[in-house]
Amino acid sequence: MTELSGNPGFVPRAETTLSKRRALALELVATVALTVSLVVAATAVSLGNKSLNRGGVIPQPAPIAVPVLPR
Repeated sequence: MTELSGNPGFVPRAETTLSKRRALALELVATVALTVSLVVAATAVSLGNKSLNRGGVIPQPAPIAVPVLPR
């Protein structure tokens, strides 16, 4: 049979070093994943801006040459 602790109600479980390590590892993985996704998004945006500035997607109209005749 279980022993009574003398505290009525629910008693929070004491955190062990293993659960603290798991939480720390999970935070580290989440931080690295967020950093990688931000780098990928920034790269995609900069490549898109570069192709638009070069005129790769929208062709630029050719300049019209107007001859000037002397009088």
